[in-house]
Amino acid sequence: MPESRSVPTGDTPNLHTLVIDSLDEHIAVIDAQGAIVDVNGAWRAFGATNGLAPEYLCGGANYLDALADTGNDDDSFASRARLGLLEVIRGKRDAFYHEYPCHSPDERRWFMMRVFPLKQSARQFFVVAHQDITQRKQAEEMAEHASLHDPLTGLANRRYFNKFLQTEFQRSIRERSSISLIELDVDHFKDFNDELGHPAGDECLVQVGRVLLDLSQRPTDLAVRLGGDEFALVLGNTNAAGARKVTDVLQAAIGRLGLYNGRSGELSISVGVASVHPQENQEESLLLREADRALYDAKAAGRNQVKFSEAALESDA
Repeated sequence: MPESRSVPTGDTPNLHTLVIDSLDEHIAVIDAQGAIVDVNGAWRAFGATNGLAPEYLCGGANYLDALADTGNDDDSFASRARLGLLEVIRGKRDAFYHEYPCHSPDERRWFMMRVFPLKQSARQFFVVAHQDITQRKQAEEMAEHASLHDPLTGLANRRYFNKFLQTEFQRSIRERSSISLIELDVDHFKDFNDELGHPAGDECLVQVGRVLLDLSQRPTDLAVRLGGDEFALVLGNTNAAGARKVTDVLQAAIGRLGLYNGRSGELSISVGVASVHPQENQEESLLLREADRALYDAKAAGRNQVKFSEAALESDA
């Protein structure tokens, strides 16, 4: 970098320069005023590909000024990066680390920014390094998705369901809107598995999951596999009348699947529905309890039907 651009013998480049230019990290060295005094090959290549001005590729531009011009709000990457960089320059912290997205029109990318003083330098310089951490972030996203979704159907699992329902219930309280919960079981699913085999049973669950997914297209909706042949559908901003329309569509769609169990005939579902207009002192357990009760009533009444929670309907007035 600034102290290592000398040529030790003949035309052989300084070894430190070769090492820095071989790194994948995008590295720039700035002075205490923020002026870029040197950059490595990865910085120049990334800058040229992404349309940076020439002064950012070979020195001369002020990095602090560029961050100030880019950061229009206190929570932006540029604002946080500038603040962290200034704190390192002023000696308030030894180093600064910050992860941030840097998506292009063609791909999603993430980087880690690191800022630290350049050691053993006669002048005060600072290293700004940006490392591509896209693969790590993608792996983290995949792991997070797997932890929140059912591997067979791709629907949300119970863990995701609990978090989502709590969030939506609280939103309904704030916005004074209704929320509905539909719970359903596949009727006589054990018989279906026993007669047709587990591969057929799995395919049955996948197809039921697709039906629920088609009915949960809004950000306030969530299709869930609670476990086994138990499913749920959260419908935010939906009252009892709206939930009733959804159950009509649901039953019709299940019928169109054309799945049959030799012992029980055409595949059917038992459905319990609860709809509430929640109040400040209520919790999502109310909705769960009422939907569970309605589903139990549907099974007890002979299955292949929909039951609505009367208690919940009254609170939805």
